[in-house]
Amino acid sequence: MTVTRPGVVGRVAGRSEKRVPLLRLLAYYALVVALGATLIALVPAVEHAFVSPIVLPGVSGPNDLVTRPPPVAPAGAPPESTLQETIERTLTTALVTLGTLLLVLPVAWVYMFTRQYRYDRALVQSVIILPLVVGGMVMIVKNSLALAFSLTGIVAAVRFRNTLKDPRDAVYIFLALGLGLSAGVQALDIALVMSLTFNLVVLALWRFNLGAVYGGTAENDLMAMGDPSLRLARTPEERRALGEQYAQRANGMDSDGVLLVQGRDVDAARTAAESVLSGAGKEWQVMSPTGGRNGAQVLPVLVRFKKKGTPVQVLSELDEYWSGHVSAAEYIPFAAAENEDDDEKQ
Repeated sequence: MTVTRPGVVGRVAGRSEKRVPLLRLLAYYALVVALGATLIALVPAVEHAFVSPIVLPGVSGPNDLVTRPPPVAPAGAPPESTLQETIERTLTTALVTLGTLLLVLPVAWVYMFTRQYRYDRALVQSVIILPLVVGGMVMIVKNSLALAFSLTGIVAAVRFRNTLKDPRDAVYIFLALGLGLSAGVQALDIALVMSLTFNLVVLALWRFNLGAVYGGTAENDLMAMGDPSLRLARTPEERRALGEQYAQRANGMDSDGVLLVQGRDVDAARTAAESVLSGAGKEWQVMSPTGGRNGAQVLPVLVRFKKKGTPVQVLSELDEYWSGHVSAAEYIPFAAAENEDDDEKQ
C-alpha cells in the first residue's frame, strides 16, 4: 500500500506561520520576579543575595583589594558569630545559584526553540552550567585581586578544545558568562534584564527573519544541513524546479521526495545516506551522482519514509553523525512542490 503522507511532509517543511511563545516567556519571568519579591519581603536577608551593591564597601582603590587583610573576629567574640557568618554565606551562595539557574533556563529553552531539531545538546548543557560555575568563582575572588590572578593562572593551565558548529552559538556562551558574572557580584537584577532582553531579541529575529539570522527561512533551516553555500535550492522556484525534475526521474517509484547529499567522496556520502535511511526510510533509490557547487558531488536519493520517519530526523542524524563526510544535504518533498503549483494556479 502506498503511503505518501503529504500532510506530514507539509508540516515538516515549515509552511505554517512561525508562532512565538511570547506570553509563556513573559509569564515565566513575571513568576520569577514575583517569587524574588516575595522572598525579599519575607526574608530581608535575601535582598543582600539578589541585589547587593557591585561596589565593595570600604574599598577605596584597587590596591586595597590586594593588601586588605581578611576580616578578623573581635577578641572575645563568641564562636557563634563565625558559625552565623558561615550560615549566611552558604545561604547567599545557594540563593545566588538558584536565581542564576532560574534566569538561564529560559535562555536555553529559547535556543532550543529557535533552532528546532538542529540545536547542539552539548551547548545547551554548557549554557545552563556555565553561569553557575562562573558565579561561584566570582563570589570567591571578588574580594581579592590576588585570588583573581591565581584563578587566571589555573584556568590558563587547563586547555579547552571545542569548536562550535555555528559561530552564532558563541553569543549564548557570552551571555552565560555575563549572567555568571552578574550573579557572582550578587546583581541578579542586572542578570534578569540581560536574560529577558536577550530572549526577546532572539525571538524577534527568529520570528521576522531579520537579516536571515537565527533561521534563514523555515524551509531552509529544517530541510537542509551543512554548508549553506552548497545548497542547490535557495529559492522556492529552485525547489519547485528540482522537485519536478526528480519526480519525473522516479521511474515509477512512489517517493515522498528526494534527498540531495553532497560531499567530496561519493562513496562516503552514499554510506552515510543509506545508514541514516535504514532507520527512517521504508524504501529508497540512489541515483547517479552529479556535479554540485564548489566542486562537491551531489548524490540524489529518492526516499519513501516509514510511518514515523521524517526528513528532519534524517537531516539531523546526517548533521550529528556524518558531518565529517557529508558537506551538505537538503530534502525536497514532492508533495510540497505539487502544493506550490496548486497555489499558483488558484
